[in-house]
Amino acid sequence: MLNINQESDVIPKRVIEEKVIEAVAQALDLEPEEVSLTSSFENDLGAESLDYLDIAFTLEREFKIQFPREDLLHRASDYFGEEALVTNEGVITDLGLELMRKGMPEIDPALLKPGLRAVDLRPLFVVQTFARLIERLLDAKQNFPRTCPDCESQIVESETTPEFVCTSCSKNIPFPTGDDVIFQDLVALSE
Repeated sequence: MLNINQESDVIPKRVIEEKVIEAVAQALDLEPEEVSLTSSFENDLGAESLDYLDIAFTLEREFKIQFPREDLLHRASDYFGEEALVTNEGVITDLGLELMRKGMPEIDPALLKPGLRAVDLRPLFVVQTFARLIERLLDAKQNFPRTCPDCESQIVESETTPEFVCTSCSKNIPFPTGDDVIFQDLVALSE
């Protein structure tokens, strides 16, 4: 686990990136030197579905955050409607492609072109995708209000779980979920 007080100190981007590379290398039985931030999980590193889960679980524990359970397009469909993002044939619409370009800037924009099918999106994810997501989730956690909604006392980060605890009434207050943070970001991107 990190030895950084996450309530008062911002974790440097370099540290996040190193931890992500270490987690990816460990999950895929590689040396860290074989993993770069621009490595595609599937095309370059040979990751499979279970590997994503293993990596996400390791990083959730490391940073005490909760990764989104839904992908960007699925989460965006809650706001825009699925038909606005993916056609009946499974092709990502122009709006869907634009949201992907804005919401996942680490993906080569040349790969996000008309005709891209939603099922072909996951192989485009790179190691930087996880690093960027962790930075965003840590930022949301850092900027979370530090007062209890019940008694208005100070809340502090739990030592063991991804939540805050009120110093007065001991109420447990969960961190913003990855899905909630991504949804807020999508709304902001669309404005």
